[in-house]
Amino acid sequence: MATTPIPEIGKIVEYTRLFTADEVRLFAQISLDNNPIHLDESYAANSIFQQRVVHGMFTGSMFSRIFGSIYPGEGSIYLSQDLRFLKPVFFDQPLTAKVELTAYDPEKRIGTFSTLCIQEDRKPVVKGEARILFPPGNVS
Repeated sequence: MATTPIPEIGKIVEYTRLFTADEVRLFAQISLDNNPIHLDESYAANSIFQQRVVHGMFTGSMFSRIFGSIYPGEGSIYLSQDLRFLKPVFFDQPLTAKVELTAYDPEKRIGTFSTLCIQEDRKPVVKGEARILFPPGNVS
C-alpha cells in the first residue's frame, strides 16, 4: 500500500484582496447582519471608527477561500476556526490573508494552521487558528 506523503510543516499560503461597499452590502443581505456600522455612512461617521467597516466574519472568510480553493484545496473540510478581531477593516483597503501549517496528524489527516490577515502596512487585523481535514491523498 502506498504511503501518502506528510505535508510540509511551515508551509505558508496567502492571497490579497479588497472588500468593496457593494460586496459588504451583499454580505449583509446574505448574513442578515444589518449593523449600521457596515451600511450607514452617517451612523459610522459618529462611531469609534469614523467610517463604515467590513464585517469581521466577511474578513475571516478569506481563510475559507484559501482552505477550500488553494491549500489543501478541493475536498478539504473546515473543522474549526478561532478568530480574534484586532483592528477594523475599511472598504477598498488591500488585505492579505496568510495561513501557515503548524501541525499535521497523518492518521487523522488533520492540519492545524495559524491564520492571519494583515493590512498593507503589515499590521494584523485578524488573527487565529484553524483545523482542516485534508482530502485523501492531497497533502502537498
